Amino acid sequence: MNHVTKSALLSLAMTLSIGACQANPQSHSSHEVTRWSVPIGLRWMWQLQDYENFKIDPDVDVYDVDLFEASEGGARSLIHRLKSANKKVICYFSAGTREDWRSDADDFIDSAVIADGDMKDWPGEIWLNIANRDALENNIKPIMSKRLDLAAASGCDAVEPDNVDAYTNIDETHGIIRPDDQLRYNRWLSQAAHQRGLAIGLKNDMQQLNELVDDFDFAVNEQCYAYGIECVHYVGTFLAKGKAVFNQEYYTDGQEGEIDRSTFISSACSYFQSVGISSLWKQGYALDGVGVKSCVN
Repeated sequence: MNHVTKSALLSLAMTLSIGACQANPQSHSSHEVTRWSVPIGLRWMWQLQDYENFKIDPDVDVYDVDLFEASEGGARSLIHRLKSANKKVICYFSAGTREDWRSDADDFIDSAVIADGDMKDWPGEIWLNIANRDALENNIKPIMSKRLDLAAASGCDAVEPDNVDAYTNIDETHGIIRPDDQLRYNRWLSQAAHQRGLAIGLKNDMQQLNELVDDFDFAVNEQCYAYGIECVHYVGTFLAKGKAVFNQEYYTDGQEGEIDRSTFISSACSYFQSVGISSLWKQGYALDGVGVKSCVN
């Protein structure tokens, strides 16, 4: 084959390649990188604050930590320390609220948040208006994309986007967010995480487990045992598909939604172990790693 023929074929190949890319400009970003498959039965620890004296437990398989704080310090970051200890790392961030202490809080435009949509129990936090399509596409999603980029670049194996059940918090969101708005947004979060090679957990949002079980790799739940029969909804969804469910129960003074330590040990743990839920019990609601009891220690 002469030089002219080779050049012509090469030129044709390049033209076809460029044409294909132009016809499908999303082809490079829609490819899902291999990600962590999160099995049932892992031992986890959930700590989102107070990292000064953080200790790595050799018996814990998975750590769920704050994306922003745990990624600080580059090679000296908490995420890097955990990865060096062969731990799987889930990185937490809020995907449904603006937290005024975050470094990117000022990036949210006014229309991206719900007017008078403050969270009653969490000062400085306000619900995002994911029903506002313009704000969602042009402001909220780009901010969340940057957070997912940070998670991937920092070495997170997975992400735990919080506050993805805005439609159930009617007192604070005033009915602005519909179930379909939430479903579309949560599926977008899943796709965006998977495109970056990140596994993703569905936080609470129990009313949409059936619709979202195939989109998410694991689930994170709070207080399903204390609220009665709620845990059973994971048995036929995530657990039936071999996907991990990470649970945490709490106790302060015995109010609704709480169980005490003895109940956790004597009753809850036997249930959790029988169905395959990885559970923790916490004295108080501060996720600081203090006063935590596991079903296996």
